[in-house]
Amino acid sequence: MLQGRRALVTGSSQGIGLAVARAYAANGARVVLTSERPEPGPECDALLRAAPGCHYVPADLSRDGEAEQLVAEAWARLGGIDVLVNNVGTFREPAFLDLTKRDFDFVFNLNVWAAIAVTREVVRRAVAAGHGGRVLFTTSLNGSRSEPAHTLYDASKGAVNALTRQLAVELAPLGFTTAAVAPGLVETPLTDWGLRSDPAARRAVTDQIPVRRIATVDDLTGWYVFLASDAAAYATGTIVTVDGGLDAQQMPARPVTDAEKGR
Repeated sequence: MLQGRRALVTGSSQGIGLAVARAYAANGARVVLTSERPEPGPECDALLRAAPGCHYVPADLSRDGEAEQLVAEAWARLGGIDVLVNNVGTFREPAFLDLTKRDFDFVFNLNVWAAIAVTREVVRRAVAAGHGGRVLFTTSLNGSRSEPAHTLYDASKGAVNALTRQLAVELAPLGFTTAAVAPGLVETPLTDWGLRSDPAARRAVTDQIPVRRIATVDDLTGWYVFLASDAAAYATGTIVTVDGGLDAQQMPARPVTDAEKGR
């Protein structure tokens, strides 16, 4: 579905980003993977060896100037960028009463500003080269639903949702469309919380999900492939929720009385 496409996927040394890069390569795209790590790591390295059209460029997007350098090098490696996936992000933050401006700056800088900065550089270069493209975002169900102890994360993902819509309007005249994938809980190194080693804690989580399991990264990658393909060319400003039914459910469990059943 992506034969000949050139893609940059941020936050792609592990987790969702790596899975998206792998799916893009499997569908014919050439991909630049990136993270703050100086070296790609074993899983990422395996993809680079298997897919000669893929490259790794280290970049710490929490630092000023890194977005510009990343896009410049990715553009040079691929000869252009047709698809950008803004996936890099974090949810690390203290309790609400302990929050500081420094915490706010760190989370919003990585989760929101990095996406703006990288997108701006890709669009600038694409416009100069005379073509458009596709800009995708990894947001979260937390962008529209709240979770305890996630004040900054939830607010930042709400901002990413707004950015997806806003850039659909801003960039349409320049030949770009936007979309976002909003997962629920996904099995990644960032979101484990010890659930793999604590069956009771894991069951308490899965019992709240209508499909009764935590998502794998492979549950998401097909959406990123579709949204980057020609089949989704008319969709822009779209946020696709992929959450096993969490958003559809008012509360995880409640006894249903005989009166409610009509008995």
